[in-house]
Amino acid sequence: MFNCIQHNLNYSWRLLMTALAFSLFSIGGLCLSVFIFPWLNILPTHNGLRKKIARRCIQRTFKIFVNFMCVSGIMSLTVKGIDSLKNAKGVLVLANHPTLIDVVVIISYMPFANCVVKSKLWDNFFLGGVVRAAGYIRNDDSSEMLINDCKNSLHKDEPLVIFPEGTRSVKGQELRFLRGAAHIALASQVPIVPVILHCDPPTLSKAERWYHIPSHRFHFSLEVKSVVTISTLVRDTTTSLASRRLTEALTHYFNYALAEEKVQNEYT
Repeated sequence: MFNCIQHNLNYSWRLLMTALAFSLFSIGGLCLSVFIFPWLNILPTHNGLRKKIARRCIQRTFKIFVNFMCVSGIMSLTVKGIDSLKNAKGVLVLANHPTLIDVVVIISYMPFANCVVKSKLWDNFFLGGVVRAAGYIRNDDSSEMLINDCKNSLHKDEPLVIFPEGTRSVKGQELRFLRGAAHIALASQVPIVPVILHCDPPTLSKAERWYHIPSHRFHFSLEVKSVVTISTLVRDTTTSLASRRLTEALTHYFNYALAEEKVQNEYT
């Protein structure tokens, strides 16, 4: 009886804190857009200072959000190899996409990261001003323009975060990567930093709303793998088949890493 009451209280608390967390996230985005970022217009644009300050503000705000979720008991978090993200410059950061908060957790460790953002967020009442101030890359441009924008960002020594699946993973299924990330990698010829994300129990997935919380606090893990180069994944990068082969190699790499982590978790 006591355990049942305790469980219900814990569930109710986490549901309340989850609602508060996402409410504060939206309100925080609106406050940045209205009260902070307009002041950046007085700064020059040619040296990218506006974007750097905006991205730094976003990184710190995301860090506060992640810390709140941990302190309030919504989630626990472990990270491994995180210094590779903190100090990243001009690398393509590729990650799997199990939850709604993946980009938030990753960028909370990356002060000046760029990323590709869904076009609908540019007109979002709460977050539109944030993505515009940061100068993130819209994904509704033509493929050629999108690849060129990503290439230019990487060649400016900006780390670029991409989710090769294009959307959140489907629970219980192997990852399926689109070719976009491979096209960007081949065009820019920069090193790739793989990031393996895992959420247990699964939550905030594509088919779930924010209020579909698990029966207990979920654990989120982020592991930054060793840098890989395109030449280690595919032999010939000049043929028309290069993007398909690189996509297959990346898909295999991530699926293998996730399977390996699952086995390790079962024995710990």
